[in-house]
Order: sequence, then structure tokens, then C-alpha cells
Amino acid sequence: MSDAYEIHVTDEMKKAAEEAEKIYGDLLHADRPVSKNRQRAPRTSRAAQFSPFAALTGYDAAIIETARLTQEKPELSEEQKQQLDFALNKALESQEPRQVMIQWFQADDLKKGGSILQIVCTIRKVNPSVLITDKGERIPLEDILEISEI
Repeated sequence: MSDAYEIHVTDEMKKAAEEAEKIYGDLLHADRPVSKNRQRAPRTSRAAQFSPFAALTGYDAAIIETARLTQEKPELSEEQKQQLDFALNKALESQEPRQVMIQWFQADDLKKGGSILQIVCTIRKVNPSVLITDKGERIPLEDILEISEI
């Protein structure tokens, strides 16, 4: 054994050990009690009492939610809004359905901000406030950031 792990027993420690032996000697050397009515629990069940537990349920989920990043909704300039209107009208006026790439901002349900999503689709219908794609996606017109032909 190396010197770093040697235990130096002092006289004070020896006296404390002798005192403990006098007081608790009968318990220190007694056999472990065994129940006459019950079987001994399996090792996994006995070990389970020492397993960690979540004292604050939901705390881990709250930490993850707080760490999740969101983006602010970009504000479009007047020129960008005009380009968006032009691209939307061009896609709607086409005789044949055209595939377009739509980029829009989707607000987050749980915290401020949201994320920018993108889809390649065909525009099926445009209501006064919602664009509906061939894939069933309903995109609010006010959240559309870009439309471009594929």
C-alpha cells in the first residue's frame, strides 16, 4: 500500500473505538436478524431503495423548455411584401399547378417567438387569411415570409 492511502490511527481514535465496543459490542458482533414469516427480498429490490428519484417532478422538462431557443418574427419591408404578393399572384394565376417553396413563421405555443418553417408544395387554395397547400398545411398569410417557384 502506498503512503498516500495509509491510515494513521491516533490514540484518540483508539479510545473512541474502545468506547464504541463497550457500548455497542453486543450489536456490532450480532448476527443479522432473519424473519421467520417472510422470504428475503431479491437483491434488485433491496438495491432499489437507494436508487435516485426526482424530488421535483417536471423540473428536468422545465429546464429543457427554458433552454430551447426560439426566433423572433422577421418584419418584412414594403418591397419584400410587394415581392411576396407578386409571387403569390403569379402562382395562383398559372394555368397548371406549380410547385413553390413557401417559408413562413410559426409562433411557438409555449414561449415568446417561434420558428421559421419551409415547405415545397402546390398552392391549393387561398382564403382571405389562410393559404392551403396540397399537403393540407394551413399557413396564415400574415406569417408568410417568402414564396418562390421551384
